[in-house]
Amino acid sequence: MRLKVVHFLTPFLILGTALPSLPVLAQTNPLDRYRIHNHIDSYGNLDLRLTHYTAIPSPFEVKGNLDLSKSLVTKIDKGVVINGSLKAHNSALISVAPGVSIKGFADFLGSPLTYWPAGVMVGGYLNFTDTQLKSLPARLHVKGDLSIIRAPITELPNDLRVDGNLYLGGSSINTLPQTMSVSGSIFLGGNQIGVWPEELNLGGYVVQ
Repeated sequence: MRLKVVHFLTPFLILGTALPSLPVLAQTNPLDRYRIHNHIDSYGNLDLRLTHYTAIPSPFEVKGNLDLSKSLVTKIDKGVVINGSLKAHNSALISVAPGVSIKGFADFLGSPLTYWPAGVMVGGYLNFTDTQLKSLPARLHVKGDLSIIRAPITELPNDLRVDGNLYLGGSSINTLPQTMSVSGSIFLGGNQIGVWPEELNLGGYVVQ
């Protein structure tokens, strides 16, 4: 196929600068089902920003958004349902278990997340900017933008499907999988791609 290459920069609106890592508590401090209601507003949003809780209860349903930014929560276990979006900027979050459901976007900017498993359901964009992400599951379908800017991941999964834009700048990606689909544009951000897909379904442009 013939690629359309455009030489201009478009900002990624959900980017930011990672803050220094959070202090680690000497002991765990899980949030129980009683105290959790102190952090839920009238819209059903659960706000745990800047808290020292290390875990949230499971199973548990959040009626709105969940904000873990700058918190010490390290994992989200199977059985957690988020009917809004998940924001975990510069948090201590390391893992999200298969079976977790997020109806909106999932934004892990600056968190130490290293692995994204199959079986996590997300209804919007995925932002792994400035994380420690090293792998994504095969046949991943992202229902929005996908950003791996400045993440150490070295390869993208085959049959990757991105319904929005794909942002690669500053990552370790220099080859693309044999088959992939991007409904929007691919923003290289200075990355040099040596191997392009044999089958690339691209709705937008390749932006240097």
